Amino acid sequence: MNLRILSICALATLCSLPTLSGRTWVNSTGQPIKGTFVGFQGGSVKIRLDEDQKVVSVPLKVLSKADQEFVRSREMTAKADLVALAVKRIDAAVDAGLEKQKLKYNESLNDHMYLRRIYLDLAGRIPSYNEAKAFLDSRSKNKRQELVMKLIKSWDYASHNYNHLAELLRIQTTFPGTVLRNDAFIYWLKEQIHTNTSWDELVRNMVMAEGRIWDNPAVGYHLRDNAMKLDHVAFMGKVFLGTNITCAQCHDDPFSDWTQYQYFEFSAYLADLETKGKALPGKMPKRNELEAYIAKSQKLNPANEEQKRRINNIAGGYQRAIRDMSRASELAVHTVANRPMRLPENYQYEDGFPRDKVDPFILFGKEDGTTAAALNPRQRLAVWLTNSRNERFAMNIANRMWARYMGRGAAEPLHDINPKKTLNADLLKVLTEEMVALQFDLKAFSWAIVNTKAYNRLATRRKINVTDPYFFNGPLLRRMNSEQIWDSFVTLMVDDPNQFRLDTGHRYNRLINVSKPPGSVPEFVARVDEFNKFKPEQTLLNSEGVSILNAKPPKGDKPFGQTALSRKPTGPSDEEMMMAFMEAAKKRKLLLARASELPQPSDPAHFLSKFGQSDRTFVIEASSRDGSVPQVMELMNGYATEILTSPGSRIFLDMKNLRSNFEKADVVFMSILSRRAIGSEQHLLDRELRAAEGPEVFSDLIWALLNTPEFLFVK
Repeated sequence: MNLRILSICALATLCSLPTLSGRTWVNSTGQPIKGTFVGFQGGSVKIRLDEDQKVVSVPLKVLSKADQEFVRSREMTAKADLVALAVKRIDAAVDAGLEKQKLKYNESLNDHMYLRRIYLDLAGRIPSYNEAKAFLDSRSKNKRQELVMKLIKSWDYASHNYNHLAELLRIQTTFPGTVLRNDAFIYWLKEQIHTNTSWDELVRNMVMAEGRIWDNPAVGYHLRDNAMKLDHVAFMGKVFLGTNITCAQCHDDPFSDWTQYQYFEFSAYLADLETKGKALPGKMPKRNELEAYIAKSQKLNPANEEQKRRINNIAGGYQRAIRDMSRASELAVHTVANRPMRLPENYQYEDGFPRDKVDPFILFGKEDGTTAAALNPRQRLAVWLTNSRNERFAMNIANRMWARYMGRGAAEPLHDINPKKTLNADLLKVLTEEMVALQFDLKAFSWAIVNTKAYNRLATRRKINVTDPYFFNGPLLRRMNSEQIWDSFVTLMVDDPNQFRLDTGHRYNRLINVSKPPGSVPEFVARVDEFNKFKPEQTLLNSEGVSILNAKPPKGDKPFGQTALSRKPTGPSDEEMMMAFMEAAKKRKLLLARASELPQPSDPAHFLSKFGQSDRTFVIEASSRDGSVPQVMELMNGYATEILTSPGSRIFLDMKNLRSNFEKADVVFMSILSRRAIGSEQHLLDRELRAAEGPEVFSDLIWALLNTPEFLFVK
């Protein structure tokens, strides 16, 4: 049975799941509702009540997390037939292109290659030893489909896809030029991905967003380019339309048909957008009350001149902090009614005069006339932009998704698509149509791509320049990006790569929200103190709500099971080893959380930056996969490699109860390369392991495999 038939059969199996009835639904307040799941649309769940058979709509966000997961799983199952049709149509388009060029597909993937590729593409990391072993040992005929569904519904998928959007939207932890942090928007975006908010709805919510970030996290999209409205428009064209109009901001584009007048017509939709408002008053206690409290709590004597100066300095620090908090509240997205867009002072073309008023006009197609009169310009833009009839919007995201899984788009460059110039025009058309058919459901679209014949073939290893034609015999050979490499390291280091996550941003929002001042002087002081000490890593919590900074080994013990741990008659426990391991990582300023949970972007000296993470400034998708000497040095003797090759890492814990050196070597190979040793590797291991004593030989083996091209590349 070929892959195409197998995929469709598997999808059909998923479609045959029985409809569940009589489910008890629970909202966020604990109130139960008994009824049958009918469907999900526009952010609301349709439920047929058992009591009277009436169909009611309930917002998904008010239901329990268990109910939300149930809805998403059912939604995916319901789309299985549409996904199968999408696979069939995409396969046919690729088949036709290959046949026209008299080319053939690359060879099919074996299980271990498939396993590694699907984890890196859907989860953003390599599989753990246990995950790899479970898949490779499974005899299920549908194990590939089962794995795909598991990963698509996992937090891994949300984390990985957030990294992609963070680069596309140039997300930074702190809004440029301000003290205001972006935690709420970052968390909101991850949740939108995890709960599978459709792409059109997600973009529409961002473009229409208004308010302060603690009230509406989606405003973080506009705040990213605070006070840079015209640049914001240029990025919008690239990110959402695959259209580069940047040059037309200053002059008619000499390489395309875009004029400066058209640029300002499109920008006119955002003429009403304002990202800076009136600062909220930073209320603080009366100076004498604050000084009296400081004197008492710090045990300082106001009668002593030196101590009095210290009291004044401390009080001044609180005043500066509340001023910073107040200034941050200035950032608020709102609409300024009837504010026109005007041509610049130096406008030089015959179709207008400097300072002329410019009316909004879209780049492609036409507005939906039914809503134009009722909405303000920015709302009209959002409606037109995300409309399924706006082919450019669907084409852009479909092409970007194809490029993510296949190594390049059906049309290149991604930020400036020209459908007429691509040799894969038919494929691009099909991808666009299927994105619309799947209602901009990115999980379903991913599901379709990974079931295509092209995706399930060996990677093409010859160099293909972006200007060279390519007809998708298989994906292009790709090096992992910086986030995939780091997340794979974390997978090898800790028990659960998703163990630590940023909190919801509620804590920071509570601190920064000066519209809700604390009631008493002690409350005021405590809040300002917390604000001054706030660091992103402090919000990294595990499932029990314990901060990553509190992960410490038992008292008196040194890292990696030394001294007291090693002297225990029974040996150190896995928990003790892992805690000691985490402490050792902290001392080297490595927070062993996934890339999506770390500061955005990372510090220039961090592993992520060295491997090409984007600086998230003026260029979208600016990350690099080019090799460099610092990368080689990092893999050979960097802190991450040093920690990973030390006892206490996940690999060593997986080897802990095995007696045979050959079994332990098998764990190392499966953990790092998702396969067992073969051929000459086995002979070499046989020679080295027979004479080996102690953990050093396995540290050397881990080091050697990490430094192979096989670890870094997606084959």
